[in-house]
Amino acid sequence: MPIKKLVCSDKRLFFLLLFLTLVLPACQGSSPESEPAAVSSLASEVQLAVASDDFEVGKSRLPIVLYAGTERGAPAKKVSLMALDLSTDPPSQGWEGEAINYEDYWIPYWVAYPQLPQAGYWGFRALITMEDGSQEQAQFTVQVMEHSSSPAVGSEAPASQNRTLKTEPDIHNLSSGAEPNPGLYEMTVAEAISSGRPTVVVLATPGFCTSQLCAPVVDSVEAVYPEFKDRVNFIHLEIYKDFDPLVESDEVKEWKLTSEPWTFVLDRQGKVAAKFGGPLGSKELTESLSSLLP
Repeated sequence: MPIKKLVCSDKRLFFLLLFLTLVLPACQGSSPESEPAAVSSLASEVQLAVASDDFEVGKSRLPIVLYAGTERGAPAKKVSLMALDLSTDPPSQGWEGEAINYEDYWIPYWVAYPQLPQAGYWGFRALITMEDGSQEQAQFTVQVMEHSSSPAVGSEAPASQNRTLKTEPDIHNLSSGAEPNPGLYEMTVAEAISSGRPTVVVLATPGFCTSQLCAPVVDSVEAVYPEFKDRVNFIHLEIYKDFDPLVESDEVKEWKLTSEPWTFVLDRQGKVAAKFGGPLGSKELTESLSSLLP
């Protein structure tokens, strides 16, 4: 199955309709005081998109992007989320919390870390407070699996024997980017794991994933590289090993990716300390690295 750039959950229309039917009447209180002002209906101009996939039981990173009409990155002050397990009868509430806003990416995005206790389809209600104080709402569903297909946080990362500049001197065979940073192609993942240093591994195709949601992820990695290069290993693994025609790389299969881009932060022992599907700004990546360094 070809790798996907932006994944939407299967059967999402059915479960979205079920979610709207079962959840919204219960969420919108019975008195005027309990209802937010200017909450949008399905006709709202503010919509929400989930910018990743591969969610598992427990704590998963959930990146979202807001749309105002056709414009991505609609300005908002606050995004609150509530999750409802749609696979139970009746559906049961499982988590509530707020998303964190990151403005330093090409498109502003929000990240929540819902704690979901069991696998199945989960419906989310987002309450969005706009810059002018009005409130909008959006609904979406995600499929949560018992276990992630890609390496989970706490697991050992695959010791990939990826191509490097030592084995492939032409950097343009290692990356589809216009001006790749040679520092990201100097070592294999196996070498990085044995180095005793933290490692950033980004699996993305900057040249063929032209969306503003995924193409700038390698740029974010390159942006933090100068500050951390003496203490952290940086590796970019291209999604394709051949560009004409496009042939998926061995690492896509080895890391069991169902979409791209993905960025993994490994600790000094080579275990996954953090994983980021979809958009990733330099601030969020720096936060993750700083927690691993003295």
